[in-house]
Amino acid sequence: AHLPDPSLLEGRMGIREAWTAVFAVGLRPCTGALIVLTFSFLNGLYLAGILSAFAMAVGTAITVSAIATLAVTAKNVALRLSSGSELRSGIYRAIEIGGAALIFVMGLTLLAAAYYG
Repeated sequence: AHLPDPSLLEGRMGIREAWTAVFAVGLRPCTGALIVLTFSFLNGLYLAGILSAFAMAVGTAITVSAIATLAVTAKNVALRLSSGSELRSGIYRAIEIGGAALIFVMGLTLLAAAYYG
């Protein structure tokens, strides 16, 4: 019920659909910003709360934009490297498996740190 119909995901996304998705994601309030705003309003620090929420929004926008740009660029580089020889295809596959293994190990490390304290 929470996922779009697979037929909607086929093909290129138009500008209208893209802006609709951006609006829908931005509509949900940030929990951290709500906590900061509630604290600041209860203490009479109205301007500080609003500026803090804007600072959080700008920081999040910069971080998400940088990660998205890096992901798209890395994908394009990987596709360029993988097209061609068998060796390049093998290197691409090894990098892909290595990246997945690195994320898995990092997850296990965080889990162990949380479990064993």
